[in-house]
Amino acid sequence: MKIGWMQIKDALRDNRFRDVLPIEYQEEVAQFIQDPGCPCNVPLYRKILRDCKKQLRDYFPGKEISDEKEEIQRLSQNHWSVISCHIDQLEKKLRSLPPGRKQLDVARYEDQVTVVINELDIVY
Repeated sequence: MKIGWMQIKDALRDNRFRDVLPIEYQEEVAQFIQDPGCPCNVPLYRKILRDCKKQLRDYFPGKEISDEKEEIQRLSQNHWSVISCHIDQLEKKLRSLPPGRKQLDVARYEDQVTVVINELDIVY
């Protein structure tokens, strides 16, 4: 398994990992602690992935560190699906989708609805 942004996000919740980061990261880490789900933390994840390889290897022994370009390419892929149904069936079909973040676009004509879904690989 490779270490990516999501693993870094999880590691930042642990004091042991935060304590070994360089002092110049402390301000950004404090901002992360105040709002861990904010997309504004992505630059911090990228900097840690790029600059703190030793700390990542120590915290995640036996795991490979992913390349930043490879991680961006993996997370930028789209996973599209389309639901076309009667409006009364929509809730049941949406509940049957796997857990995770999604982008939705909905179009309705009379009692018929079409929903275009993009499943996101990253959680903010």
